[in-house]
Amino acid sequence: MIFVFILLIFSCATTGQLMRIRLDMTRPQVVSAMGDPTAFRGAITNKYDELIEVWEYALYKTDDDAFLGRPTFYWLYFSDGILVQWGQAGDWQREVDRIYEIRFNK
Repeated sequence: MIFVFILLIFSCATTGQLMRIRLDMTRPQVVSAMGDPTAFRGAITNKYDELIEVWEYALYKTDDDAFLGRPTFYWLYFSDGILVQWGQAGDWQREVDRIYEIRFNK
């Protein structure tokens, strides 16, 4: 019973974490709002000499997801230490493809 209670408290806290972040936050501000990331997905210095990093957070959308252990993964994209984009893992590729198509159809 205590385990279920802890999971419910944890899940409620994690869904609210996304409401605490905004674009243009620094890495320390994001960690302060969300805690440490679940994983660091990658980092690269691009051709403009900008440091690009992707952090991953495993969060629970609902109490049922927490109870069943099914997290939703969110990726946070930093450019030179500033949050410039975030969303569910996998969402970005659809947008990149869509933007690419628009640019070449003009």
